[in-house]
This record gives sequence, structure tokens and C-alpha cells, in this order.
Amino acid sequence: MKKVIFVMLIVCLLAACSPSSKKGPIEVSAAEVLEKLSDERQNSFLLYVISDDCYSCDEYQKVIEEIEKQQPFEVYYLHINLKEKDADVKKMLDELKVTTGVLRQLPTTYYFYQGTLQAENRKEGYLEKKDLIAWLKNLHILH
Repeated sequence: MKKVIFVMLIVCLLAACSPSSKKGPIEVSAAEVLEKLSDERQNSFLLYVISDDCYSCDEYQKVIEEIEKQQPFEVYYLHINLKEKDADVKKMLDELKVTTGVLRQLPTTYYFYQGTLQAENRKEGYLEKKDLIAWLKNLHILH
């Protein structure tokens, strides 16, 4: 019996230390977002876009992390450089604009459902915690 308990304890410790137990938003590139959108198994997901030197983005990220710690959910973020010079990255961002539309305000949050983006699933600007929670519940991301 002691061996069984010991083995169960080891398994629990290993599971707690595994990388898959990492909580929090997952950073993705524009290319990875496009890839997720084209993959039918992954094309429903929540994404927010942030940038450097954006106070609202920093504060919004804190709100999302706080909510995610209280009630874990899968969320991705795209950190963009508004002065990007790399041609490949600019091309991917331009391709992403076809789906998301022009980025008018940061942060912006999108919920892609089955690879498409409906107007009501795009939120521009900083969202207060209570408003974000209400929207996530409406999307059935939070319960």
C-alpha cells in the first residue's frame, strides 16, 4: 500500500512540474495564428493583440492573466511591433489583416469561431475585468 501511495505521489509531482501545466496566455506569431485558422481542429480560439510602449496593453494583459488564474481558459496573444521592418513578418501581418480587418486600437481581442471572425467577436481597446468576464461567459469560454 505504501508503494502505491508513493508512486501516486511521484506521478502527481511530475504532473505538477510538467510544461503542460503552465498557466497563462500563450504567445503566438502572425504565422501561427494563420496556421491555427486554417486547421479545422484548432480554428476556434481567443486571441488578443498587444504592442510595446502601450500602457493599456500592459494593464489588459494583467487583467487576462488574473482571470485566467482564477478560472483557467485557453487564450493566445500576438505581440506586434508597429514599426516592423522584417518583410516576412510584415507579409504575415498583412495576411492576417484580411481576416481581422485593420487594427485601429490596441489592445484588440478576437474570438475566432470555426476560422471566421464575426463583428461581435472583436473587442477593441482595454476591457474592464467585469466586462471581459461577461463577454467570455457569453462566448461560453468561461462558465
